[in-house]
Amino acid sequence: MAGYKKKQSKGKTRAKAASSAKKASPERKVAAKKKPATGKPRRAASPPVRRRAPKAFAERVRDRDAGTGVWFVVAGSVEHAVIQGRGNDGAVVIRTDAGVTEVVPAGNLFETADEARTARYR
Repeated sequence: MAGYKKKQSKGKTRAKAASSAKKASPERKVAAKKKPATGKPRRAASPPVRRRAPKAFAERVRDRDAGTGVWFVVAGSVEHAVIQGRGNDGAVVIRTDAGVTEVVPAGNLFETADEARTARYR
């Protein structure tokens, strides 16, 4: 079968024709022009918000921040509690882990159990 040429299917010839038609010659490419800025002028960026440093334990007790965990001395033992609110004249309302609400002086509140134990012997 010398000289026999196999016919290509119509789908393949159409695909070749379409791909060659899609390629644009370099002369036809045009650079996209930028549109001039119109409308409202842009607002200046606001300065970044400075975050406050976290409060120290003494500041949280002084401000009587609700939810602050504290240790306190009562009847010679050390217990854990959470600040609930303000009392009178420097007192703090706390709720113990046992669920009891008490009013104690701010000077009787400690950050750790070790600090409370040390204060118990002073």
